Amino acid sequence: MSGESRWRALIITYVSMLVFAVIFQTIPPVLSFIVSSLDISHAQAGALMSFFALPGILISIPGGILTDIYGPRRIGMAALAIALVGSLIVGFSNNFPWLVAGRFISGIGALTIAIVAPQTISRWFAKKDLGSAMGIHNTAMPVGTILTLNIFGRMAGIASWRLPVIMTAVFSLFVLVLFYFKHPGLPEEEKKQMTAEISFKKGFMSIKDAGWPVWLIAASWMMFNVAGISYLTFAGDYYMTEGYDISYAGFLASLFMFGSLLFSPLVGYLTDKIGKQEYFLIGGGTALALLLLLVTGSRINPLLLGSLIGLSAAFVPAPVFSLVPKFLPPGQIGMGYGLLSTCLNIGVLVGPMLIGFSYDQTLSYRSGFILMSVFAFAAALLALVLYVLRGIRS
Repeated sequence: MSGESRWRALIITYVSMLVFAVIFQTIPPVLSFIVSSLDISHAQAGALMSFFALPGILISIPGGILTDIYGPRRIGMAALAIALVGSLIVGFSNNFPWLVAGRFISGIGALTIAIVAPQTISRWFAKKDLGSAMGIHNTAMPVGTILTLNIFGRMAGIASWRLPVIMTAVFSLFVLVLFYFKHPGLPEEEKKQMTAEISFKKGFMSIKDAGWPVWLIAASWMMFNVAGISYLTFAGDYYMTEGYDISYAGFLASLFMFGSLLFSPLVGYLTDKIGKQEYFLIGGGTALALLLLLVTGSRINPLLLGSLIGLSAAFVPAPVFSLVPKFLPPGQIGMGYGLLSTCLNIGVLVGPMLIGFSYDQTLSYRSGFILMSVFAFAAALLALVLYVLRGIRS
């Protein structure tokens, strides 16, 4: 397995995850501009995040299986093209139905990228290095989110909310070209296994045999993302209602991702060295739950509180992504990440819409942050169940 090729695979999948991140997080920094420009409610604005995730519920598992069959290069290129088209539709929309349609289409492409990327890494890196590779991989989402939350709002204020959306389409086109010329595909031994052993029907039937550990990991990941994506969607708007300007409000919201950017590689390295991924999930989820309760009910400096929230969230992604290959054979890893993505998208579908609805009913974010806390604690509880059951069966 060529060292140069595996690092090239990691770099290209990293850039593709930046496409996922910037398309996914386009809405939060320009949310207030869309609400005022198109005269939509906060619940409808939250739904733009939720409808992005809706196709992921339907296509994530088939997309993962197709990646197992046809390889990440071909499926990745198709996904990038779809994401590009969806972003253009959003950027040129003049009403809520077209916004929803564009987010739905871009969600099909971007969420497939989110399956292709970890599946590629898991095939190129040995299990002893997988946690470190996943730790690096999981900084892409923070980088993309930090960039969007700190830049897109300013761009929208200077020009229009449409400009940053269209820029995500241009970036998608660039990465599509990069995939075509530079993506290494799969290692030769993996290609042979892929063509010899996998069919779509066989891959789809394997879902029922995924095993309870994979389902528990996916459920915990879902709960974590209900809390995390809801926070990223509405934290900026909350801080604006508290009197902060749009730039600083976006920065405070982006602190959620700074923790993962700084500490996810370290967390991945530690999981390689000491294992016990469940410890990280339990600790990170519990700390996040407690800190979310303090956002609206304490006088803690929001800069400090946001930093602590980001630090606690950094303990979750790398362990989740490095756990899945431990319970599945190589030919079913794409299906496993598809299952992970399906549960994630159920969480993304429910979370922002639920928090947006609670705000419309109460005209306050207090109940919304309490709900986020409950879901974060549920993520930690599911990880505890996984740890206990694995201990009983070992």
